[in-house]
Amino acid sequence: MERVVFRSLNSPLTFEAHLCVSQLFIPAVIVVACVPSNLPLFITMCILMGFSVATIFLLPWSMLPDVVDDFAVKHPSCKDVEPLFFSCYAFCSKLAGGLSVGLSTMTLQFVGYKAGACNHGDGVVVALTVLFSPVPITLLLIGMLFFHSYPINERQRLQENMECLKALFLALQCHSY
Repeated sequence: MERVVFRSLNSPLTFEAHLCVSQLFIPAVIVVACVPSNLPLFITMCILMGFSVATIFLLPWSMLPDVVDDFAVKHPSCKDVEPLFFSCYAFCSKLAGGLSVGLSTMTLQFVGYKAGACNHGDGVVVALTVLFSPVPITLLLIGMLFFHSYPINERQRLQENMECLKALFLALQCHSY
């Protein structure tokens, strides 16, 4: 569904909208980390972070078909590689999620977090603040640099679609004779 919306609303415009919404994550995380005692502000920032995280998860999935098409045009001898691209992306996403959970758990163990304890030391509070605010912001900015270098623009995408249609037309002509 998101792919249809992404294509129908002019791809670069929607891509830029995705990037703008995902950038709302940074101020929301900073506000939540710095102003923890204001409940209405906290709820508002969490809603904003939820929209941003949803956009961050959708953006790569909406870019993946363009990447597959680009690869198919540049390497016409490789056929039916879509499952490979999609499964590699899914595997890398799961691997990154597992690594982040493992590193967070290891960090909390190093600073003295004890499950079930009523009170924790200042090291645990600092570690949670660092894991919640500067680390995701840094990783998001690094990811945005990669998205900014995304080489497929609207003109290139349209040209690749025309090349795919020409190849399909030629294949249909060959099979009709």
